[in-house]
This record gives sequence, C-alpha cells and structure tokens, in this order.
Amino acid sequence: MTVKELEAQRRAKLKAAKPAVYEKVLKIKERFEQGIPTPIVDIVYSYACNLKCSHCCASKRFIPSRPRQKLTLETLRRFSDQAHAYGLCQFNLSGGEPLLLKNFDQVIEALQPDKFHLSMSTNGFFLDKEMARRLKNSGWDKVRISLDNFVEEEHDRNRNCPGAYKKAIQALENAKEADLSVVIQTMVSHQNCRSGQLEEMAKFATARGYAVDVLIARAIGELEGCHEVLIDEEDAKYISDLHKQYPVVHRDTFPAYGMDKGCGCVNAVLQLTPYGDILPCVYIHIAIGNIFEESLPDILKRGMSIKHFAEYNPKCLSGEDRGFIDKYMSKFYGKPLPISWQEAFTDEDFIS
Repeated sequence: MTVKELEAQRRAKLKAAKPAVYEKVLKIKERFEQGIPTPIVDIVYSYACNLKCSHCCASKRFIPSRPRQKLTLETLRRFSDQAHAYGLCQFNLSGGEPLLLKNFDQVIEALQPDKFHLSMSTNGFFLDKEMARRLKNSGWDKVRISLDNFVEEEHDRNRNCPGAYKKAIQALENAKEADLSVVIQTMVSHQNCRSGQLEEMAKFATARGYAVDVLIARAIGELEGCHEVLIDEEDAKYISDLHKQYPVVHRDTFPAYGMDKGCGCVNAVLQLTPYGDILPCVYIHIAIGNIFEESLPDILKRGMSIKHFAEYNPKCLSGEDRGFIDKYMSKFYGKPLPISWQEAFTDEDFIS
C-alpha cells in the first residue's frame, strides 16, 4: 500500500467514526497555507509511570521548584474548549504512563472525544483486552505503543522491568482486536539506526497492519548532554529510504497529506504539561506560555513569532539541528524544567 493509499484509508476511518472531527481535519491544509498553526497537542496530565526507561525524556526535574497550579478536569475541559474554538482537532495523551491515571474516565470525558481525534502514548503494560475495548467504546481512536526492538531481554533491560516486552507485544494485538489504530513507537539513535532492527520492525508492522513512528533520539532526560546518540545525515537518509520501501514507517518531519511542514514545532505539535506550561514540542523543554496565565491563541501567536518555529526547517530542531541543540537546548540542561521563553530566546530570535 502506498503512502497516499494509507492516508486515504486513515481519513476514511475517521470520517466514518467522527465526521465532525473529519471536517476540521480537512481544513488543516488550507490553514497551513495561510500560516495558521493546527498542532496536535500532546497532553501530560501526570508524569507518574510504572517503568524507569533508560532513555526516558520526562525528567523528574519537571516537578516545579515552587508551588504552582496543576491541571484539573475543569481546566482540561476549558483548554479543550479553547482548542476546539481555535480549530485544533487532535490530542495525544502521554506521560508518564496515562493508563495509571485513577480518574482516567473523567480525563477522557474532559478531552471531549466527539470533538477530537484522540491518541495515546503508552508502554502497553496495562493495555489488556478489556482496557482496549474500554478505550474504543469511550471514543479513543489510536494507541502508540513503545517497542525498542524484538530482543526481549534488551527491551526489558531498557525498561528496567522484566516482562515489559511481552506486555507491549500483547498490547499491540489487544489494540488491533479492539479496532483501534495501532502505532509502534520506537526510538532510533545513531548507534542502532542502521543495525537492521528498524527494517525488521517495518516488516512486522506492514504484515500486521500497524504503523511505525520513528522517534529519533534526543540528548535530553536520561540522555541529557549525550550528543553521540543524535542521528546524522546518513542515518536520516536511511530512515527516509526505508519509508519509501515501507510506507508504514513515519517521521514527524516527513511530508504528509500533501503538506511538507518540516520540523513541526508549534505549527504541527505542542505539549501541555501538568502545570499548564505549553512547550513547542515534547522534546524542547522551553515554555512559550502557560494556560493559567494566557489564552491558547495568544500562546500560539507568540510561538509562531519565534523564527525557529515559524520558518521552515527540514531537520528536526530537537534531534538533528546541531546549531539549535547547542545554542538553545543546552540552556535547559541541569535546570528545573521547563525554562521560560524569556530565558531561552533574545530579541534576535523573533520575527520583526
């Protein structure tokens, strides 16, 4: 199946399940051409997790050094209303591990499944058959399940948890059986990119009707400052060539649905932290605003006024652009997270 055929299949499924959301999705290309951002918002309601992954990006330093407001169901609902009014159409719930949330059903309700395409990033540990059916019945659309490779011992070692591999593999099947869209999320570093494991994963996913999201390694979190894990140009070309051979393989910098956004910070993705901070992407720990202090449209306006996010860049800012990594990402190394946009950027970083 070609990329266009896969895209058409996914949109047909969305149209059948959520026609109102489908109508918003159809407007994304027009908005993009007009310079209006339509980001997928990655929402972290809690950083609580059952695993301790060796490459985790969600550092414990996200715990604020001073008392701050935290997301509640009410504030999440207000944010959802603002996002809908602005024309946003996709939320991804992450963490931590979102299936640990004690008020999970209420969180789903606050996100308003009838108004958004909903996905989740999970390690799969708690995604049994019953949970998969529960997600589908509550309006969930997609699950992204983390899988490092097909060496069980290595996956479990990376996750510091015996049995994590078996849980992830079973979670993939449980999600598929429940008619959820299934995506394997796998981290690719310079060390493993061309080892053959990504092609093995591409073949596995193609045979089973899954997709593969390639998350390139970033020198943050548990890998803070470890720039040797960053991919190089040959690695990037390898992933691109693999995508041509196996269209299920995807990177967020790849063109999709007739749009080439390059690095999608602010324009195509945001993250909302448990403390209301809005980050330009999951991996850039620089707050461009806070929903307890400003409206979402105002925060988006600021984000799109920062030239690094407004201007087209074919490379991922947080994982490939060494200039951005050295000059801006390094500013939050070793500090309580996130740092503010005032600390990270100067006047020269803004569009005049």
